[in-house]
Amino acid sequence: MSVNQPPADTAPPTEGALREQLATYFLSMPPLAEQTAGQRREYLRQLARLGQLERQEVLQAAGSGRPLVWGNPAPLLQALLSAAQRLGAGLGQPLLLFPAKETAIGWDTLLHPRLLSIALVDLLRSACVAAPRQPVWVRLQEQRSSLAVAVTAAAPFATPDTLTMVKECTRLHDGSLVLCENTVSFTCGCVQEPPPGVRLYCCPTEQDLLQDTLSPVWSGFYAGIYSALTSSEEADASDPSDSST
Repeated sequence: MSVNQPPADTAPPTEGALREQLATYFLSMPPLAEQTAGQRREYLRQLARLGQLERQEVLQAAGSGRPLVWGNPAPLLQALLSAAQRLGAGLGQPLLLFPAKETAIGWDTLLHPRLLSIALVDLLRSACVAAPRQPVWVRLQEQRSSLAVAVTAAAPFATPDTLTMVKECTRLHDGSLVLCENTVSFTCGCVQEPPPGVRLYCCPTEQDLLQDTLSPVWSGFYAGIYSALTSSEEADASDPSDSST
């Protein structure tokens, strides 16, 4: 190297630069159903990077204020769980949901949908990675002033990062966290009425989440457990987002 040549920039890329790189990659790829086996493996690897980036953002911004919306958390949680159940089934990973298809929660609350989604799918991912292909039980239960979500696996799965994310979720949703052996349970608290100016939240459906491969159920759950459930030489040939199956 010449003495006059400036040293190479070895600083790691910023979060913004990483997101731009991922956005460029995803925009350049054909739909998942049209990808080759090799393209699909790389696509899922990049989705897992996106999921990790989302988790890092939550951890780094823990304790900060976030804009909240007004809506019912139950349909969002149920849509995420149903979509994850379908994706997990394609990898031989059973998710047992209680209630399985319907949850009737009679109140709305202040919520941060993205954080709620990331926290839930990270719990599911951790549970599946801790005990691959063993059943994971998820129960939604309406309580007097909150909605409780309990995830139970065949082995301990509560990592420090996962617990930090769930604690951040409960902080913003006026809830609580309970850890008991192989079960992690958290709640979202009820709010009687929204403050002025808070916008209403429109919940995505299960099919919306399956069709959007950049959604947390893909990046935080499916891509996160893919490498733990499949060998590096084999790719899942089926497209679990195909509504015809």
